[in-house]
Amino acid sequence: MVIQALLIAIIMFLTKFLDWGFFNINIRPIWIGPLVGLALGDLREGILMGAAIEAVFLGTFSVGGSVPSDISSAAVFGTAFGILLNKGTSAAVALSIPIGLLAVLLFNLIAGVIFNFVVDFEDRAINNHNDKLFTAAHYFAIIFYPLVFGIAAFIIMMVGVEPVKNLMDNMPAFVNNALTAMSAALPAVGMAILVNSMWDKQLIPFFFVGFVLAAYLNLGTMPIAVLGAAFAVYYILTDFSKRKNHQNPDGPAAGKSGNANSEEMEDFLS
Repeated sequence: MVIQALLIAIIMFLTKFLDWGFFNINIRPIWIGPLVGLALGDLREGILMGAAIEAVFLGTFSVGGSVPSDISSAAVFGTAFGILLNKGTSAAVALSIPIGLLAVLLFNLIAGVIFNFVVDFEDRAINNHNDKLFTAAHYFAIIFYPLVFGIAAFIIMMVGVEPVKNLMDNMPAFVNNALTAMSAALPAVGMAILVNSMWDKQLIPFFFVGFVLAAYLNLGTMPIAVLGAAFAVYYILTDFSKRKNHQNPDGPAAGKSGNANSEEMEDFLS
């Protein structure tokens, strides 16, 4: 168990380091799940759980310091507990929601308390024209944030698996049934949040086409995704052709701008 807990801690450190540290990469459960599954010796379950948790948090994202839910922590712990407890995808999804909310408290503690002192320290270093001190403080923040989450992940995996297992085993049947139903409904909520943020009346036909394909023709996710990609490419090419053939009446300057946009689109599509 020590090796497994250490591997989960390393994955947690890596996700936080890439997310809020060095590269600012948007960490998503779709690839965190397979990493956790690979570390715990069950890649297949990791892929399935990562995809299920990704569907839940599909429309959730952070804006600046506003973090509605800690997606990376939810993915790491949800997948890890789902695999170690042998409870399947439903348990992973059900556990990822409260874990993501609880992890925000740790984020707020680090960002609101520790990083405030770091920012003040860096401001004084700038005022004193001390570049080396500023750089050292900056690297301290980059390492400290993921290190705290990595240590927390190691401790939780060492002491938390058995209590969570006992809790899940001793739950009444109706609670387990409710969790199963909730895990099936939550991906729809995630999709609804995503659609709400990008909704446009032009998407209405595609929405109903996708519903018919899934509900009445019983097509799987992959065929529908391929058809959706084909529709998207067709729409982009058609719209590009219309824009290219449209004559701009605003004069040569606008014509030059249109030519520049056309060249950019051609470069994108090539």
